[in-house]
Amino acid sequence: MAHEYPGKLILFEGPEGAGKSTQIKMLAIFLEKIGLNVVTTREPGHATPMGVKIREMLMDPALPMSHKEELALFIRGRANHFDKIVIPALKAGKIILCDRSSPSTIAYQHYGRGLNLTDILVQDAQARRNIDFDLILLLDLDPEVGLARKKPETRFELEAIEFHKKVRNGYLEQAKNNPDGKWRVIDAAQSPGAVCLKAWEEIRAVQAKKKIRRGRR
Repeated sequence: MAHEYPGKLILFEGPEGAGKSTQIKMLAIFLEKIGLNVVTTREPGHATPMGVKIREMLMDPALPMSHKEELALFIRGRANHFDKIVIPALKAGKIILCDRSSPSTIAYQHYGRGLNLTDILVQDAQARRNIDFDLILLLDLDPEVGLARKKPETRFELEAIEFHKKVRNGYLEQAKNNPDGKWRVIDAAQSPGAVCLKAWEEIRAVQAKKKIRRGRR
């Protein structure tokens, strides 16, 4: 069980240019139309002053920053995000569609930067208050295709292609080592509509599974 709250935490992950933001917008509109209470958010840069400031610092390629300083900012932002946005929404029974979180930190800071995985896992769990995700949707895409979809501007987008290949591999390794079955890999090279339909099918399956569990109690 991901957490004890009535809401659901749906996470969208993937390399640069995979279309996470587009999918979240499309799904939020659809879910609201069928009567569900939806919250959209992202890491870093959720709707708190601290989150916005942390995103500005992390995305700025001109700001000198060590890998450990980078990790510390992500962790600080995550703790604030879960305290101010995620946990209250879960308690209120809302569906949260989140653009990036813990798996990104593992993919970028461990696989990409080479930081110690155990250190990352310990800090990340503390930041999330040990709250897990109900579903993780990995929008998988060749990094060269993803980067070609946008003009590289941020600290991460401007990294060499080898870095982005390591990040993609990091995501796929996490999805492969998936003991609790929460990961789903979706081919993000498909049309946005096809990706959205597949994402909705996975979200609907999670909803149905939770309803069955509640009915057995």
